[in-house]
Amino acid sequence: MKKSLIALAVLAASGASMAQVTLYGVVDVAVGSANYSGAPASVTGTQMKGNDVFNDGNSRWGIKVVEDLGGGMKFTGQFEQNINYEDGSTATTSARYAYGQLSGGFGAFKYGRTLSPSFFGAAAWELTGMANFSAVANQFGWAGALNPRNSSEFSYTTPNMGGFSATLGYITEQDGIQTNGLLGSKFDANVVYSGGPLSAGLSYWKNDKVAAGASTDGNYALGASYNFGSFILAGSFQDAAGDSQGWTLGARVPVGAWAFTVDVAQDTGFDDTDYLLYAGYSLSKRTTVYFDYRRDGKSGKTAKLASGAMGAKTAQDTDFYGLGIRHNF
Repeated sequence: MKKSLIALAVLAASGASMAQVTLYGVVDVAVGSANYSGAPASVTGTQMKGNDVFNDGNSRWGIKVVEDLGGGMKFTGQFEQNINYEDGSTATTSARYAYGQLSGGFGAFKYGRTLSPSFFGAAAWELTGMANFSAVANQFGWAGALNPRNSSEFSYTTPNMGGFSATLGYITEQDGIQTNGLLGSKFDANVVYSGGPLSAGLSYWKNDKVAAGASTDGNYALGASYNFGSFILAGSFQDAAGDSQGWTLGARVPVGAWAFTVDVAQDTGFDDTDYLLYAGYSLSKRTTVYFDYRRDGKSGKTAKLASGAMGAKTAQDTDFYGLGIRHNF
């Protein structure tokens, strides 16, 4: 311990640069149940839920290192991993972040595993803060992507220019074969605006190859939110590859320590509508108790699936109920 303190004192005296290290995490546990209507109808018993569709978000821990390189340049390294607070388990496959980044006046160049540019395009306007129970995400994914993360991604983000910024991500063909389901190279991009009460984001991504029978179209989402002061209104147009397309519309109302959200997401390609009702109470800046209810609507149409077969998007109406507590540290 004494040697470490002496070494730190020597570094400080010599003016050598030191990295800022931050350890952080989220603890999110809920109790939840689901009611499946139609045939066969069933109800799941109430049980503890961690990292599930009932939760605000996945529990996690992470470490972030930032070094000031001088001249306005910084190097950032970040690793983040899921933790299941039901049993304390983690897994290599649960890695959320594992990247390095060089940033400065020129923008930011990032490499590794990270949330995709198309995800950040949706995050600019989505009302629930990317919650697991989000009606937008459960209906359309993130611009049609079920997995919001890319592995082996190279990306460049422009500097902020009057509220506008853009990110272009790329996965090479060989990396795509190994980490992107044999689908070859991938382009993933966004354009984001954030200024005053208005936030907006355009998301796009496309694989070089597609699964047999799947659409070769790109995936798009365009959304915006506007803060009127007493409430926030958000909406989007969604056009994923294939038959899925539609819109979302919702509002968030803060009332003191409370926050209420209602959101509707309709896939007009499948005649499938999802609803979300949310209420959260902030016990502190870092701890929130919440209730969520989501109706996953039943599709009234059939359309071509990724496999090439014909089928319905959702087989039956499902009601999800969750009551949880989230703490950020």
